[in-house]
Amino acid sequence: LSDCLACDNCMTSEEGARVFQQNQKELFRILNLNKKCDTSKHKVLAVSICPQSLPYFAAKFNLSVNDAAKRLCGFLKSLG
Repeated sequence: LSDCLACDNCMTSEEGARVFQQNQKELFRILNLNKKCDTSKHKVLAVSICPQSLPYFAAKFNLSVNDAAKRLCGFLKSLG
């Protein structure tokens, strides 16, 4: 969110506080825990990708926006 344009239209301050509590370290911690424990104890992870970021990935990797979205989703799913 540090790159956000700060239009204040996408989330409430409560949602923003929850998002800021999450980070890459926490994501990988949960992914590692999920690999080690019984599936009944897995934590569910949800990832959202803003539409504005997809053209960046598409241009960076010389893909169409649709292909970039598919590959990015595939990568995230492969993490667990």
